[in-house]
Amino acid sequence: MRVFSKRPGWILGASLLLAGAASVRAIASPKDDVLRALHDASVRHSTDIHFPNRVGALGDPVAGQAKFGIAADGESPDDSQAIFEGQSSIAGTVVSNGRTCFSCHRPYERLGLPPPPLTDTIPLTDVLFTGLEADTGDEPLGFVNFNQLGLLFHRPGRFNPLLPPESPFRRVFFWRKSTPILNTVFTFGNLGDGRMRELTETARGAFMVHTQNGDLRFDDLLPLQDLRDVAAFMESQIDPPELAALLDPSDPLHDTLVDDPFHTVQATTPAEKRGQKLFAQNCMSCHDMPNVFSNRAHVNGPPLLFPPAYGHVMDIGVSQRNKHGLEFRRYDAGTGQRVPVVIPLVKIDGTIVPWTVTDDIGAAATTARYEDLHRFKVPQLRRVSELGPYFHDHSAATLEEVVDYFTSDWYNQSPDGRKHPIHLNAKQKADLVAFLKIL
Repeated sequence: MRVFSKRPGWILGASLLLAGAASVRAIASPKDDVLRALHDASVRHSTDIHFPNRVGALGDPVAGQAKFGIAADGESPDDSQAIFEGQSSIAGTVVSNGRTCFSCHRPYERLGLPPPPLTDTIPLTDVLFTGLEADTGDEPLGFVNFNQLGLLFHRPGRFNPLLPPESPFRRVFFWRKSTPILNTVFTFGNLGDGRMRELTETARGAFMVHTQNGDLRFDDLLPLQDLRDVAAFMESQIDPPELAALLDPSDPLHDTLVDDPFHTVQATTPAEKRGQKLFAQNCMSCHDMPNVFSNRAHVNGPPLLFPPAYGHVMDIGVSQRNKHGLEFRRYDAGTGQRVPVVIPLVKIDGTIVPWTVTDDIGAAATTARYEDLHRFKVPQLRRVSELGPYFHDHSAATLEEVVDYFTSDWYNQSPDGRKHPIHLNAKQKADLVAFLKIL
């Protein structure tokens, strides 16, 4: 196979983009599956049970809770220490809209949001809604998709200072759920597509995206220690609590948890026990972090010189299905029209593909790699019965719908579904749901 360029895909894509090469003709090829396999094999993945990107003792979880916007009682909102505003040398005068992390991550919802429609339980006067413009900008569907579907409008390249405002990497957007913060410390890669390596930078991005309008960065108003404290608080959200032993190889329970993936799960009924066996047979090829059931594959080492596939992101067909019929053409406020976003993606063989965005392109929006199209991180599954709706686009309301999806053609004909096919009859699906409900 001829390699056209040895430069990392995102560098090649960005340089061609800046040179005005976004109109290069797309080249469809039956080699795509082969190239994808080659791309996957080139990533330095480790499956060791260690967590090199933890903030750990560098942050104070108690101080982090206050900066997160949660009062000392652990339930009530308190914004007295959580708002970042002031005079920025980068962005000028920054004025907070009053939002905090608590706005989207509420303790009584496992640090998430209640099921939509949100106005059934949250009044329109709540800062969640009054500050929504910071997320939606001019997007007219921002409120209805957020309220009715629980999906936030987000541009992943919004604050990239290396790209001009008209760059498609700054204009591409998606609609995503606000992920509950539970057992986040046991996942590799943060946010729905795993694009953030650790929680300090995740917190930094959240403060800039959700609490102020405008596209200028204001890193100088976000003290590193404050971000580390918030990260430490998020890392402390562990349930069941004995899972914390996975973080410490010297803990007496550590090896037991590693060696027995179901040690903290108590299957008692015949259906639950059958469901556990089905889970081991059909689900643990991806949900293989013992006792947490996230994914354990990650880049083992320091950051690379290009956006790394830090966690094992996967394409299971959810995005292409686009069950809610979500809009992915950019709204032009000047004309009132929708404009397609065409983003140049680079294949591992160096081919440039101008991809017209019609659905959520997943990790590719930030890596610029064609092989990352529609790929998302594998979530953790503990307390999953409390964490619905499911998938990055809330396209499954119940666990029954989730299991139905994983036995559908949408999954089994997806790139990763073809590698890990799942076929269950009605009784097996009911048993698997029974097991998921006790996690």
